[in-house]
Amino acid sequence: MSNAANGELVWSRTGGQIRLGVHGGFALRRQSVGTGGALTVAVSNVQVPWWGAVPENVVYRHPVELRKQGEQVVAGSVFAILAGSHRKPFHGNRAEYRDLLRAARRERKFVYVLPAARVTEDTWWRGYVRIGTGKWIALPCPYPQAVYNRIPTRFLERLPVVGTARARFQSLGIPMFNPSYFNKAELYQAIAASRASRYLPDTVTSLDMARLRGLLSRHRGVYLKPSGGSVGHGMMLAERTVEGYRLSVMKGSVCQSYPSNRFEGLWADIMRQRLGGNYVLQAAVPLIEWNESPCDFRVLLQKHVGRWSVTGVGVRVAGKGVITTHVPNGGYIMAADPVIQKWFGTRSAMVERSLEEAAVELAHTVDRQYSGALGEMSIDIGIDRQGDIWFFEANAKPMKFDEPDIRQRALQGVLEHLEELRVHSPVEIV
Repeated sequence: MSNAANGELVWSRTGGQIRLGVHGGFALRRQSVGTGGALTVAVSNVQVPWWGAVPENVVYRHPVELRKQGEQVVAGSVFAILAGSHRKPFHGNRAEYRDLLRAARRERKFVYVLPAARVTEDTWWRGYVRIGTGKWIALPCPYPQAVYNRIPTRFLERLPVVGTARARFQSLGIPMFNPSYFNKAELYQAIAASRASRYLPDTVTSLDMARLRGLLSRHRGVYLKPSGGSVGHGMMLAERTVEGYRLSVMKGSVCQSYPSNRFEGLWADIMRQRLGGNYVLQAAVPLIEWNESPCDFRVLLQKHVGRWSVTGVGVRVAGKGVITTHVPNGGYIMAADPVIQKWFGTRSAMVERSLEEAAVELAHTVDRQYSGALGEMSIDIGIDRQGDIWFFEANAKPMKFDEPDIRQRALQGVLEHLEELRVHSPVEIV
C-alpha cells in the first residue's frame, strides 16, 4: 500500500479560537489505527488532530500531501515568506506573495506570509493567507520548514524585529534564503578579488574627488551609485562634454541635469545632490541600444543542489532622458533574442552563451561572499558593441519578471529551493 496520499489542512473556528486539523488520506489513517490513542498528524513542529469529517465553521483549507513515516503520518511541506513588520499587518509586494501561494497550492505545499514581528517564542506563529481579491487573514501556523526572505525594503530589513527573527530561525534550525540586501561596495570588492573581475568596469568603491577626476580622465562618463540604493534612486552620471561637464541625477523617477564648465563645479553639484551614505564610482560602458536608447540585460538565476543556473533573461531599455533602465523610472521591457540578433547577427548564439556563462560565474562569486546562503538573485549585465560582457550589479530580492514564462519558472524554482532546504534541515516536532 502507498505511503503517500492527498489530504488537506483545515482551520476551523471553535469557541472563538481557530484550530488546525488534517482531513483526508483515509488509507493512511486505516494503517495508523493500531498506534494507540487519538490519531494525530505531524505538521512541521506540531501535532494536530486527524479529522474524519470536515468540521463546521471552516475558516481556511489547503491541499497537502500526507506521508507515512514509520508509525507517524506527516503533512508537508510548510514554508513561509518573510515579510516586513512596521505599523501594518505586513509589508511587501502582495501580488508576488499571492503568486507564490498559488503556485504552492498547485503542488500541495502550504506557504504563508510571516511578518518578522510574528516570529516569537510561541509554538504557533501568526501567518497570513489570501482568501480572496485583496483579502488576507491571519491564522495560527506551524513553524515553516524553510523561509524565503522577501522583506521589501532596506529600512524594514534593518529593524530590530528582523534581527530577532533571524536569531530565532537559527536557534530552531530553520533555514532561510536570501539573508539580506546586497551592499554594492562589498559586492564590487568581492568580484574584483575573483576571476570574475574581467567583467567589472573600472570601479572605485568610495566617493573620492581625486579618484573621480582620474576616472573621468580615462572614461567619458562615470556612474555614481549609492551603496545601499535600489531602483536607481540617488544614482548620478558625471560626463565630460564639449563645454566641460554635466551631472545627471535620478531622484524618484525624475532625472535632472546640471552643467558645469569646471571639475570643481561638477564636484560641488555632486555634494549637493548626493544621498547619505557611501557611493561607488563606476565607468560608464557604451552599451548596445534599442530604438536609440541604451539597454542592459537582467538575468534571473536560481540555485539547485548547490549549482546556479539561468532561469530567464530579459532586456530593460532606458527611457528617453533617463540614466537608468529601471522600468519604474521610465524604462521598458524587451525580449533578449531580437536585441542580440539585431546587433550581432551570426554571432548571436555565441554572445548569448557568453552572457549566460558570465552570469553563472558571477552568481557563484556573489554567493561565496554570502557563505552560500543565497538561493536566487538577478544580475544586471551590459553588452558593448564588440560583444564584451560587463557586470553592473546584483539584486538579492529580484523584482518580478513580467515575462510570463520566466515568472512561472521563477516561482517553480523558489519552491524547489525551499524543498531542498527543508530536506536538509528538518524542523523538530514539539
